[in-house]
Amino acid sequence: MNEKYTLQFPFTSAAGERIDVLQLRRLKVKDMRAARRASDKPEEWDEPLMAAMTGLVAEDLAEMDLLDYQALQKRFQAML
Repeated sequence: MNEKYTLQFPFTSAAGERIDVLQLRRLKVKDMRAARRASDKPEEWDEPLMAAMTGLVAEDLAEMDLLDYQALQKRFQAML
């Protein structure tokens, strides 16, 4: 997967960059390992894995509009 997702509600990142399109990438084993190192609770793996998929940091994911986040979450779940 090498898709783009156009945000319905663009936002400004923590670094001050306007984000209106995200480049999505397939996750790798190293992404899962990093999520497992961050937490031993599977319910807490979504955020670091979605950050890896989108190239965003957790702070930026938190600023994303919920509608866009849920759309990305559906794509993420479809990959698993």
